[in-house]
Amino acid sequence: MAYDHGAFRVRNLDDAIRFYTEKLGFQFLFRHEAAEIGERYAFLTYQGARLELIETIGTVYEPVMPERPYCPHLCFETDDIDAVIQMLQQNGIPILNGPNEIPGSERWLYFMDPDYNVLEYIIWLNKDAQ
Repeated sequence: MAYDHGAFRVRNLDDAIRFYTEKLGFQFLFRHEAAEIGERYAFLTYQGARLELIETIGTVYEPVMPERPYCPHLCFETDDIDAVIQMLQQNGIPILNGPNEIPGSERWLYFMDPDYNVLEYIIWLNKDAQ
């Protein structure tokens, strides 16, 4: 068995694709409409990780503000959390929580897409201890 992808529900597929590709650097793979099951969806990739964005057809999706522990979420590893913070600020993306740190172990932060889907960036401070 192998991991294939994660998925987020979105209000507007085009807006979500723009957010992920233009602000976070994801690459667009493909999109499809499955009217028979009432969904439009797109697949994106980011450094080998695939993300599916799903918009329902004919129903209104009203996302809710996430709460701690911010689950579910997708997490991406970085080697420079300060550069991530700068990238988020430059793109007008507020940090939901963090940066947090467990000294000698890890630093991480959470942020959201416009549909309140939570993403995380983490830097492992001591990879040998993992």
